[in-house]
Amino acid sequence: MDSLPRVVLLAFDGLPLACLRPSVMPNLMRLAVGGGIAPGGGRSNFPSTTYPGFASLLTGAAPVRTGIRTTSSQAGAVPGWAGTDRCQVPTLIHVAKGAGLRVGAVMGDHKLQRVLMLDEIDEVWPPRATVPTGTELDAHGYPTNAAIRDRVVEAALDPDLDLVFVHLNETDTLGHDLGPTAPETVRCARQADAIVGEMVEALAPDWDRTLIAVASDHDMSTRLPLPPIDPTSAHECAGLIDDWIPDGAAAWIRLMPGADTHMAIKHLGCLDGVEAWRWRKPNMLLLLAQPGRTFAAPWIPDAGIHGSLCTGRTVAIVGGGHPDVGAIAESLEARAPKLQDWAPTLADVLGIELPAADGFDMLGACSELQPAG
Repeated sequence: MDSLPRVVLLAFDGLPLACLRPSVMPNLMRLAVGGGIAPGGGRSNFPSTTYPGFASLLTGAAPVRTGIRTTSSQAGAVPGWAGTDRCQVPTLIHVAKGAGLRVGAVMGDHKLQRVLMLDEIDEVWPPRATVPTGTELDAHGYPTNAAIRDRVVEAALDPDLDLVFVHLNETDTLGHDLGPTAPETVRCARQADAIVGEMVEALAPDWDRTLIAVASDHDMSTRLPLPPIDPTSAHECAGLIDDWIPDGAAAWIRLMPGADTHMAIKHLGCLDGVEAWRWRKPNMLLLLAQPGRTFAAPWIPDAGIHGSLCTGRTVAIVGGGHPDVGAIAESLEARAPKLQDWAPTLADVLGIELPAADGFDMLGACSELQPAG
């Protein structure tokens, strides 16, 4: 049998952590019981939205280094003062391929490919971030889980692939449109779990050398029937805001040149609906909304939102028969992993260097904590 490890990184977009229970996702929970799970979930950076989350997950770097600070786009802001629209450091997939490993990826969000620079890698589906004609799409125009199921199983069945990345998107769409606890969203999570079961079955012949890491980009909360927050409409904030970009339950604020930062924090942090703030640069703040609140934007989800503190939890599970599963499971039990911790950990399993990563290598940390002698 080939002794090289097989690593599968399975990522859910917007999976409500409330669905992470045996009655909804029995296959995923069996994987966790046989391996390990972070009891309170993992942690995202802020804003807890899709693009920053997956950029950190795949690169092992925080948003300040990936350049991906928001999922929103706005002329002059992204790319611009609020971040970039394309990752600034290579992903685990790029590095693994460059090291001569065989890689494959199946993604339910083709737009995310461009953000992660995966549109330049031949082994990624859909090819060149273009969804083939005839593919079943969800309400937001992304391939459904059912549409990518066969490709996921096919990748799992291929023993020549050293690293497989699978991205399941549909729970995010339904969570936004119908809510994280809606029967349709829960049903979608259950159907996604069935794909997990098929994937695990396909990996069975290589189980002893397989490690499966399961993560998500963010949690999701129910939107309350309250008006969206518009920082520019508050008279006390007049003269403080030069530009701003909403990102769900978060908002990047660029201050006016010469604006007093402490005064800006005082007024913006006390706006109705704002729960917290982060000071990122002398002229830039990140505002985080209270649970259920969102910022004013051209498109606001009907029922489910993310971006702030209450949606910063992520799925964090490890399973498989590879010897490193136990050590990672111990780390998950001891410390909630950040999204950027997964890439350096999986690079360690694969025996490759990930120089751009600043995350926490759960394998290396575990060995350091072992008693001497």
